[in-house]
This record gives sequence, C-alpha cells and structure tokens, in this order.
Amino acid sequence: MFKKVFNADNPFWQIMDTVFDLFILNTLWLVLCIPVITIGPSTTAAFYALIQRARGEGGEIHKDFIQSFKQNLKQGIVVGLILTLTGGFLLTDMWLCRASGKGIFTFFLFFFGVLFIVWAMVALYSYPLLAKFERKTKEIFIWAFTLALRNIGSTLTMLFVIGAGLWLCHILPGLIFIMFGLVGQYCAMIFAGLFKPYLPKPWTGEEGEDYSASSHPDPYADFDEASFYGYDPEEMKKLIDESNDEAKNDE
Repeated sequence: MFKKVFNADNPFWQIMDTVFDLFILNTLWLVLCIPVITIGPSTTAAFYALIQRARGEGGEIHKDFIQSFKQNLKQGIVVGLILTLTGGFLLTDMWLCRASGKGIFTFFLFFFGVLFIVWAMVALYSYPLLAKFERKTKEIFIWAFTLALRNIGSTLTMLFVIGAGLWLCHILPGLIFIMFGLVGQYCAMIFAGLFKPYLPKPWTGEEGEDYSASSHPDPYADFDEASFYGYDPEEMKKLIDESNDEAKNDE
C-alpha cells in the first residue's frame, strides 16, 4: 500500500510535481518582472518554458526559463516596453474619460476600450511568438494581430481566462504566486496547437528516430509570408515607397 502511495507514477504526485514546477516558474516570472523593464523577456521566457512543456519537449522548467530569458533579453525588453507603455497609455485615457463624465467622453471611453481590446490581443500573442520564432519586432506584432484575428475564438477564451485569473488574484492575493503559471499553462497548450504548422515535430526519443537537421528542416524554409500575413509583402513595400515619394513631393 505504501509503495503505491509514494510511487512517483502515482497521479497525485504527478499533479503535485506539475504544481511545484508552475510555482517555481511563477516565482521566477514575478521576481524578474519587478524591474518593470524586464517584463518582456520574463514573460517571453515563461511562455517558452510552458510551450516546451506543452509540446513534450521541455527539460527542467527553470532551465528552459533562464535559457530563453538570456536569449531574448534585448528584443524582449523592446517588445515589453512598447506593449507596457501602450497599454498604460490606453488605460490612463480610459480612466480619464470615465472620470470626466458623460457626453463626448463616453464616446472616447468606448473608443479607447476597443483599442485596449486590440492591444490585449496583440500582447497575448506577441510574447509566445517571440519565444518560439526569430523575427523582427515589427513582424512579431503583425503576426500577433493576424493570428489573434484568425483564431478569434481561442483568443477571446484566453483573454477571458486571464481576466478571471486576475479577478481571483484580486479576491485572494495569495494566488499571485501560482495563478500566472496555471493560466499560462492553459494558454501554452492552445499556442502549442496554433504554432504546430510552423514548428518542427517534437522529438519523441524513440529508438531509430532520425532527429538530424535534414529530417527536421528549418520551419521557416517553406513559410509563405503572403498567406500568413494576408497580403503580398513585396506589393506592400512598393505601396509604402510610393507613399513616401508622394510625401516628399508634397513637401
């Protein structure tokens, strides 16, 4: 009986092991978010570790976190600052409109509210994309917006779960030490499915499996930017150049 109770394969201990890993990850994320400027790389690292776990590729969760944090530090800071400042600006505007009363301020409250929802959708996808793909910051934001709209059902579900998690933390502040890990793991499972077409197959470790570079090519090799973004990048570049030329002529 005691062997069954203390067996590592016991479902109870497996659940506890998962909860402990999520607690460690949550703590690392909280600590590295304290400087504010590192919110970006910290959140990116957390999603990297969680998506790795969801895909069955993860090692020790704290090592995956630290590896991604170091790798995405510079770009993560840039992405984090852009999203944090933009979100703070929108929240401030919403608060000012709400405090100013009715009339035209009601319209602007609605306007900034819609922009905040769009911001939340972009922010939701930006960090996981940065965690798993090497792309420029502008492309990360475009990907995030495109994927958020293409998968609007999953997007709204994840935003609802995040909102519910924040509300629970407001009711029970102690949950802050585990809630991000739980909510992040749920979102990571969805992202792992959404990103599956653009990532190499996870290594199963089966005997005889070929895990060489030739058997798992670069996931970007056959990437069709036009179909992913929803427009032809070359055509868009021409339009931008023409617009810039017209602006110079007007000057």
